[in-house]
Amino acid sequence: MQDAVDAALESGGGVTVRWRVPDGQTLELIAEDGGLGLEDPSNLFVPFFTTKPGGSGIGLALCREIAEGHGGRIVLRNRKPTEAVAVLSLPLPPGGSA
Repeated sequence: MQDAVDAALESGGGVTVRWRVPDGQTLELIAEDGGLGLEDPSNLFVPFFTTKPGGSGIGLALCREIAEGHGGRIVLRNRKPTEAVAVLSLPLPPGGSA
């Protein structure tokens, strides 16, 4: 979320967060920012890679490890030539609901 807020502040855009249960078995948390987009998506989950001054480069790599540890996944992509979207998908417990 901090990355989305930083990107939106840099460009004067906003951040939208929503959720959905597309198949009754998975919860998706979706964050969309009005920032400048992802310059090089291939480096996003590389541990210790950062483009931020003073950044550690562990945030997204750690988020992915946590999501996968819970049977989920996280995907980041450009939504347009500018703006980015992050989708965190997590399985719902059997008989559970969002």
